[in-house]
Amino acid sequence: MVAVDAAPSPDRPKPEQGPEVSSPFKAGTLAIVGRSNVGKSTLINQWMHAKVSIVTPKPQTTRENIMAVLTGDGFQVVLLDTPGYLGDPAHLLGKQMTLLARGALLEADLVLLMVEPCQPGEIERRLIELIKADKRPALLAINKIDTVPQKSLLLPVIEAYSQLHPFREIVPISALKGEGVELLLRLVIAHLPEGAPAFPLGSRVYRSQRAMVADIIREEIYMLYRQEVPYAVAVAIDEFQPSSPQHGGKVYIRALIFVEREGQKGILIGKGGGALKEVGTRARQQLEFLLGRPIFLELWVKVKPGWRKDLQFLRWLQETNS
Repeated sequence: MVAVDAAPSPDRPKPEQGPEVSSPFKAGTLAIVGRSNVGKSTLINQWMHAKVSIVTPKPQTTRENIMAVLTGDGFQVVLLDTPGYLGDPAHLLGKQMTLLARGALLEADLVLLMVEPCQPGEIERRLIELIKADKRPALLAINKIDTVPQKSLLLPVIEAYSQLHPFREIVPISALKGEGVELLLRLVIAHLPEGAPAFPLGSRVYRSQRAMVADIIREEIYMLYRQEVPYAVAVAIDEFQPSSPQHGGKVYIRALIFVEREGQKGILIGKGGGALKEVGTRARQQLEFLLGRPIFLELWVKVKPGWRKDLQFLRWLQETNS
């Protein structure tokens, strides 16, 4: 166990509004799909001007359909950030992630397929077939163009995707650098149906605080340990007190970190608990910014062999963090 205490941090800034759009009002749900680590979470965080979903260099970090609601002058977009499409998942957790991505397509008024600036692969072809089967209007975003030395190299990629499907728009972007993301949002809004907003006006993230806290802790584990503890990590928020008398009125959070092997537990804790304390310190700094209040965070590491294949555990984990 590691306890992390801290001084207060400044209030979290409010999300900015999106670009202005004239009436009539446009409203609908946008499902963002693509292979793992293509930049879906980064794009949503850019649009929301806030942290909605965790972003790490590791693929498959999003494990649920994360919904955010972006409202501006004359529009409301419900954004679904889906888990990276796996194709043929190897375990029960992967199968659930694939089903979530598939379900998001069925919910959406509009689909945004995100791809990397290279020729279509098997996963992209499968996703395009699903889009065709559901007969959903779709846009294509070619992400990571900041990694392309010459923009002319994008032309064969655009041509290849144009041959596979009649996308409403094809937009090259860099979600990381912010290049093209506002143009893409304007085009998304233009292709949404007219209608009344589904949620109260204003930009909001419809996720529980417990889910956000668990994701941020997991993100810091991924960032700190890289290859040592790959995907065998789950985080459950065991206790969440908005104001704890025992901790000076601070937010008290007790989180359980599950791994599959004893060796992974030792790596997470580190010598004298130093590695886990570093995770807690980094996570606490993010959480104080998110919640706008000082936090007392406790982390415990537990071994749960084969948890990714345990349906009962996966259901418990979802309920605990909801």
